[in-house]
Amino acid sequence: MSTAACRSEITFIDGEKGTLRYRGLDIENLIGIPNGFSSIVYLLLKGTLPSETEHEEFAQILGTEYDVPEQVMNVIRSFPRDSHPMAILIASFSALAANYHASRINPLTGAIIAIAKVPGIVASIYRHTANLDFIQADANLEYTHHFIRMMFGNMDDAHRDIMHKALDAIFIMHADHEQNASTATVRMSGSSGAGLFACLCAGVATLWGPAHGGANEAVIKMLAEIGSPENVSSFIDKVKNNKGKSRLMGFGHRVYKSYDPRARVLRTICKDVLDSLGRDENLLAVAEELESQALRDEY
Repeated sequence: MSTAACRSEITFIDGEKGTLRYRGLDIENLIGIPNGFSSIVYLLLKGTLPSETEHEEFAQILGTEYDVPEQVMNVIRSFPRDSHPMAILIASFSALAANYHASRINPLTGAIIAIAKVPGIVASIYRHTANLDFIQADANLEYTHHFIRMMFGNMDDAHRDIMHKALDAIFIMHADHEQNASTATVRMSGSSGAGLFACLCAGVATLWGPAHGGANEAVIKMLAEIGSPENVSSFIDKVKNNKGKSRLMGFGHRVYKSYDPRARVLRTICKDVLDSLGRDENLLAVAEELESQALRDEY
């Protein structure tokens, strides 16, 4: 048990039952709602899902903040192309902190600015590390469509729609998760009176850690190390016998004691995307075999 640091009506988690709710609404029922992720942002910030008129006004406000300041873009350009993206992201938020230090914006306005600028910053970091030209923001695009375009450029409608459905669901499922490590860090930094973007720097640094968001990266590395489904049994034996200090990443959760409700949705999305794109992804096959064997193993 942990001591609650605050009272919140935003997110509810029942770790025993594998339940995740935003403002009382089950996460599974929020996937694919009209206007997608931007409606969830409105829900989290204001407490209710928006009407069509409210969403149009909110989406317009988001769109006006899509542009990333040139000084932030220059910071991204200054990094070696083989830099870790999280290091560049921390520096980008630091540059935003300098950009907004002169005025004390209210928290809601600051949150909207931060949310609006993240797609452009993340996409630009990706394109910089991939040695690709940056793409200019388009204020008229819906949030997830805007991110896809800035990441990958113009795609044909079929592929874009597939990517949009998948990414929108991923954004929704990761929009909030109670007072996890990075959220607690942002709140702790904010308690000193630090500005929003300075606090977000601390949050991103915490997210980078292997016991938090960095665990996702560790899972991909583990699956690549295993190589193929045929190697899963020997890998599990190494983990159980502590040979080579192998660790089983991606299993167990500090909150969910049964099954992470987000994993149920992600499994279906992943298969749909790969099937639609006509790809046979070996890492997914390794992951499914690893899950199957690990869940049957009493160890």
